[in-house]
Amino acid sequence: MNNFTHDQKRLLFLSSLGGALEFYDFIIYIFLSPIIEKVFFSNSSDYVATLKTLAIFSVGYLIRPLGGILFSHFGDRYGRKVVFLLTVIGMAVPSLAIGLLPTTAQIGMAAPLLLLLFRMMQGLALGGELPAAITFIAEHAAPGHRAFSLAALFFGVNFGLMLGSLVSSLMSSMLSSADVLAFGWRIPFLLGGVFGVITVYLRRYLRETAAFASLPKQDLQKMPIVTLLRTYSKQVVLGFFLVSIGSVTVFLYLYWPQYLFKYMHYDYADLMRINTIGTLVLSVTILFGGWMTDRIGYRQAYLMSAMFLIALTYPLFYLFHLQNIGWVVFSYMIFSIFFGFIPSAYASMISQMFPTNVRYSGVALSYNLAYAIVGGLSPIICTLAIQYFNDVFSPAYYVITVAVVAAFTCWRITPELQSA
Repeated sequence: MNNFTHDQKRLLFLSSLGGALEFYDFIIYIFLSPIIEKVFFSNSSDYVATLKTLAIFSVGYLIRPLGGILFSHFGDRYGRKVVFLLTVIGMAVPSLAIGLLPTTAQIGMAAPLLLLLFRMMQGLALGGELPAAITFIAEHAAPGHRAFSLAALFFGVNFGLMLGSLVSSLMSSMLSSADVLAFGWRIPFLLGGVFGVITVYLRRYLRETAAFASLPKQDLQKMPIVTLLRTYSKQVVLGFFLVSIGSVTVFLYLYWPQYLFKYMHYDYADLMRINTIGTLVLSVTILFGGWMTDRIGYRQAYLMSAMFLIALTYPLFYLFHLQNIGWVVFSYMIFSIFFGFIPSAYASMISQMFPTNVRYSGVALSYNLAYAIVGGLSPIICTLAIQYFNDVFSPAYYVITVAVVAAFTCWRITPELQSA
């Protein structure tokens, strides 16, 4: 960090902390899914209730590309900073609304329909938020430190994941099951509304990037998405496959507690504690991974992580199956160490694929399509695969398949996109 100016350090801190608080608002839902299915879908069978709950989670992901297109239009036309304030409101207000939402027992089918609406609003906001942050930081990054700068962003996002895991863990430890069902599940969502207010305050102090500020007016596109699809569609496809592996690794930390509780019958409170520790280890590894990626190259760091997933995902999932909490901890830690090299590597590559006047749109479309299709559908795909094939290792096969495609994509990328 000694090579960063005071302004750069301040920007990284504010961007990362804002991303953490906003991502918390989005992902707290999946940590509470075992409770949500009882509160909103108690009239369905366990299997159907789980599918409905996960479907609403997936809709939040599926709508992210639309949010990316909407917000990136303004970001590529009027600047990156303005989008940061808009997305915060779009994330915090629905979080507060979910925390105050009456249950199905109180207002019938209107409850799950409103829950779906609020999750769609959050999906739109997140579709603009994270690509804006990637673009914003990549354009502010010090020469030779792009990967570490982006790693700081993902450290913040992962901190939001860890915070969600921690809040869920504390709630399940401090409240009885009856209290959680009665009122406890609301607390994390209401807390998210408070985080939104904090984020708005923090975002006021960010400044526009020099790359966008110096862009001639004649280079601004009336419809950035049209220019992007007409001229840079190949880069969007490459970016989609590069980001796909990142969407799966994030998904695992959201899915593992439910997966291990439902199919392997571990104690849920223990799983949330392990998940919190795992995300803490991942946070530290992300920073180290960013530092290393700047030195060994984006492509090399990415391929190393992809090959790890291909080779070791099945053995580590097998350890989950041994009904030993010690092996669960071991698998979590090994995954967490190697996952840290992925985010800064793919974010660095996709931020280089597009020129300034459509960069935000290109990053948003690549990023959100991957998270919507490959990441957002993961809970449903894995749940259906386990049911259809009667094989609890189905999620491992899914991760391996995505890693193979992602590694092949990275291997085929042209040399000018391989390093800064």
